[in-house]
Amino acid sequence: MDSVSRAACRVTERRSVSLVAETHGKQVLNVLQNFREQNIFFDFTIFVKGEKLPCHRCILAACSDFFRAMFEVHMRERDDGSVKIMNLSPEAVRAFLDFAYTGHAEISETNVEMFFQMSSFLQVPLLAKACSDFLIKTLDLTNCLQLLSLSEGYGSTCLYNHALLFVVQHFSLLLKSNDFLEMNAGQLEKCLKADALNVPDEDTVLNAVLQWTQYDVNMREKHLPHMINLVRLHQLSKESLEDFMRSESLLANNPECMESICAVLDKLEEFNGLFPDARPSTTEKYIFVHKTEENGVIKHTFCYNIESDTWKELPATNIIDFPGSSLVTFGEKIFITGGCKISCNKSIRLHIVERCHDATDQTWCYCPRTNNFSSISSMKNSRTMHTSVIAMDQLFVVGGKTRGAREIRSLLNVESYNPLTKEWRSVSHLPRGIYYPEASACNNIIYVLGSEVEIADIFNPSLDCFFKYNVSSDQWSELVAEFGQFFHATLVKAVPVNCMLYICDLSTYKVYSFCPETCVWKGEGSFECAGFNAGAIGISDKIYILGGDYAPDEITDEVQVYHSSRSEWEEVSPMPRPLTEFHCQVIQFNRYRDPWKSQL
Repeated sequence: MDSVSRAACRVTERRSVSLVAETHGKQVLNVLQNFREQNIFFDFTIFVKGEKLPCHRCILAACSDFFRAMFEVHMRERDDGSVKIMNLSPEAVRAFLDFAYTGHAEISETNVEMFFQMSSFLQVPLLAKACSDFLIKTLDLTNCLQLLSLSEGYGSTCLYNHALLFVVQHFSLLLKSNDFLEMNAGQLEKCLKADALNVPDEDTVLNAVLQWTQYDVNMREKHLPHMINLVRLHQLSKESLEDFMRSESLLANNPECMESICAVLDKLEEFNGLFPDARPSTTEKYIFVHKTEENGVIKHTFCYNIESDTWKELPATNIIDFPGSSLVTFGEKIFITGGCKISCNKSIRLHIVERCHDATDQTWCYCPRTNNFSSISSMKNSRTMHTSVIAMDQLFVVGGKTRGAREIRSLLNVESYNPLTKEWRSVSHLPRGIYYPEASACNNIIYVLGSEVEIADIFNPSLDCFFKYNVSSDQWSELVAEFGQFFHATLVKAVPVNCMLYICDLSTYKVYSFCPETCVWKGEGSFECAGFNAGAIGISDKIYILGGDYAPDEITDEVQVYHSSRSEWEEVSPMPRPLTEFHCQVIQFNRYRDPWKSQL
């Protein structure tokens, strides 16, 4: 071979062309559609109610999981080259074939149910999703219950969830319709379990169950005891329950129902207000603010109605809170734990430097409805400068220092209190000591933030401790998350927002959310300003920043609200007076038991 030939050979070996035909798939589909129109190369036939529809296996298998499974296994239809479909109309099968060959379907109100049935039976996910999306946009009071049943029949989880949410949100209005009476037991059960069930009171829920049962009493009476147990009977008044027992024969003649109601009545007086499962639509929500001045005599107590944006002073509130105590709400009650019994500074920075802490193990319960303040079971350990939080219907106390000299280290042991059994128990210890603890609960997880060191001078302690406690497994773990130098333990407030942890940094006026999967803090926005020692509250998707001080003689009454859904801040009505370093918590009352309604 001469040199020219060898060179040409080398060039040929090195050259290659990559061809990507972007329209190739569409062209192949067009060719197959032409084959269909010309009635050629068919290798399969669908028989449906007397009609014969020839087609190509490859198209069927590519577009339908039903046909793909048929062709992959040794089914008779695969070998026969045909299948009979009994539960679809010829129109529906032709619509499927049109979509399979062209990728196009016109979904409208007149044919959506046909498409939905066909795509469900033939397992065409893309078409089923399109039908589901179409129907979700049409949800209203006249069709939501029918669409709920339709989604069950066709196995559409997405449509079912949207329809159920719509029914739950409009439950009170739907009670007036005949469609409500046609609900099946499973659908009603889902509604009764929903916290978001939109009703004015729990009496409405009990009436709905009785009305639904009475509509077909022979078939439904067997479900009544179970349905009654899904009604939150302890949220009804004693008078209402007794009236239902007297006036409703369905209940009076059913021993299981009567047993359930009597069991609630037996506990109602003792535990009234201690059931935290009231549906949000049946409650009135408030921000409760309390502070006792340094002299221990002057007290300031306010309540803020979130819905009406109004404040009210509560001058006769009978609350005692020692310096270093912690306040938290559970149900319709307020619990106060620990603190120092001797006269010492209430300001956290000055309280820390006291030479001795006469911490107490006492716990108190305050009932706003009766204005009664009473001592309850004592903690296992004396505590001051600790934090408390509610999770999984239990009160947890974390950190703080016990009785003794200033040099005593922070407590590692953690305790929980069950308000219904009135018992304290020890749970797993903290991984290490923590000062200036901030705690926030998100479902069954408690997050605790603070400082590893106790600093009692003018410098702010760094935020360098971050723990997570799983209430269900009783396990602590230490999280590694970069806070940065600008985070200081005494200037950070931790709050739950839609079951996510947020912190508000009062020194930089910034808000951060925590991602538990990546252990990373994400900046969410800034607020205009906030005083040191301000209060912070998380409610649904909002954060309230209240009061605080810019200097010892410059205390503010301002209240700002951060809307996490749109990353915006707004000012709302200010507190009745400027406050700094105070207790603040969210509390809600069943509307018929609201003690502050008449005062606003």
